[in-house]
Amino acid sequence: MKVGPPLVGAPFRVRKRHGVKRRPYARRRTAPPALGPCHGSRRAPRCGFLSSKPIHSVKVRELNVCGWQAVSTLFARHPGDVRRLFFDAATGRRAGEFCSQLAQQKKVYRQVEPAELEKVAGSLHHGGIVAVIGERPMKKVTREVLDTWNRTKAPLLLLDRVSNANNIGAIVRTAAFFGVRDIIIPDHPAQALPGEAAYRVAEGGMEFVDFYRVPSLPGLCAELSRHHFLIGTSLRGNQLSPSAAKERGLPRPPAVILGNEEKGMSPEVAARCDRLVKIPGTDAIESLNVSAAAAVLCWEFFGKR
Repeated sequence: MKVGPPLVGAPFRVRKRHGVKRRPYARRRTAPPALGPCHGSRRAPRCGFLSSKPIHSVKVRELNVCGWQAVSTLFARHPGDVRRLFFDAATGRRAGEFCSQLAQQKKVYRQVEPAELEKVAGSLHHGGIVAVIGERPMKKVTREVLDTWNRTKAPLLLLDRVSNANNIGAIVRTAAFFGVRDIIIPDHPAQALPGEAAYRVAEGGMEFVDFYRVPSLPGLCAELSRHHFLIGTSLRGNQLSPSAAKERGLPRPPAVILGNEEKGMSPEVAARCDRLVKIPGTDAIESLNVSAAAAVLCWEFFGKR
């Protein structure tokens, strides 16, 4: 008996002839698959959009926005971002408008006991109300974004590895107060991200700023220096005070850079600055907290006189 070539995808059969088992065979009905792009394998590739498996959407991480000021500003600016709302009895007396908005959208809102609210918030510092939102993705600095910053002479705030989330929140609150909408951070493991602690400390400031993340802060500084005047802080040397630096004139719109709480700016970022300034003070304390320094610099360079 003539045995044909193997059949791809067909079940194997064991045939008997005169009591002797023969090797399984199947006939080929289709051509063999071409080699896949992944390491020459004939298997369905596992990488990218070429995968034969269905692509499932990535679940967006959720954040808790705590405190009356933060939640009320959230409802005023971006009410559609709220997924669920929880509050205690005392705060519920003034949360009626929020509940009405969520009821129209068929979203969950609930009055809970203080112990349960603490569990929902994951913190004692919930201020009697917790709004659950989806984590907001970081924006990317594209050529269009750079052109917009240049055209509008946008005030910019750059954070170089600021690692404390509470400081991030305080800086955001200051930025929102002085009208600085755009904050740029590096994609670095030491850089804190705008999470729940930052939302709480910002007291609603998060609704007025946009976060951009870049792979290289020195590289961005090199690009920004064409149209912005980069101002960094330094504790070394006889640097000008912020007011003296401003009096000497700023040939381009200012972009303020704040460094890490302990190490300051990296040497690569400092080398890209057009001017380094030093906030004057007594010798009792070496420096201000980075969020306090942000307030001083934002007032000096972005504040309206």
